[in-house]
Amino acid sequence: MANLNKKLLEFFTDHHKPGIIGLVGTKDAIGLAIRGAQKQLTLDHKPSLWSHCFVLGDLRLDRRGAGDAQTKSPYIFESDLLLKLFKLQLRNGAQENWIGKWCMDKVETAAVIDFGLKDSERDMILATALQLVDEQVLYPIHELLGTWWAIVMKKQWQANPVDDPHAMYCSSFVRHCYKEAGRDFLGPEVSVSNTTPEEIAQAGIKASAIKMFG
Repeated sequence: MANLNKKLLEFFTDHHKPGIIGLVGTKDAIGLAIRGAQKQLTLDHKPSLWSHCFVLGDLRLDRRGAGDAQTKSPYIFESDLLLKLFKLQLRNGAQENWIGKWCMDKVETAAVIDFGLKDSERDMILATALQLVDEQVLYPIHELLGTWWAIVMKKQWQANPVDDPHAMYCSSFVRHCYKEAGRDFLGPEVSVSNTTPEEIAQAGIKASAIKMFG
């Protein structure tokens, strides 16, 4: 893969623990729009560093090495939307993917957050993530707009005004998994359905649990 950032892949592999959170900030149009929409939440009121987050799963064997050699690297659970018109490919919602998807040139910032999970908490987070994949929970673009409205109106404590019980975007997916395990890292001032990557990053900073790439 010509655009693969091998140092970033090494970062996620070296810091891998099942159940911890990964964060990235991308410089493509969608990523920049999401980062900009969170600027009211940042300490300096500049666009957020973060546009996407996910839960790290297990290290898996695959054949991505030179000459199809076996390698071992993390796989992740996330909610995302992938649309490739010319390939007639659509992946919408909760899914399991190779971490290399977020180790490309478009990624400007990356981090992991390790809240020091107990084994039982880790297992529940991963079990919940897998269940959401199995249930084919969707990625709701309209809920992004609802969260943006809640940020502007300073009403994130309320449920997302266009909340769909069978849909979650990336950060609400991650927080839901943690809340089901009894490790909610944000308080009632932010509804699960209005959770942003920036607020997840701030929770990691507050807990001294975040490790930045680079």
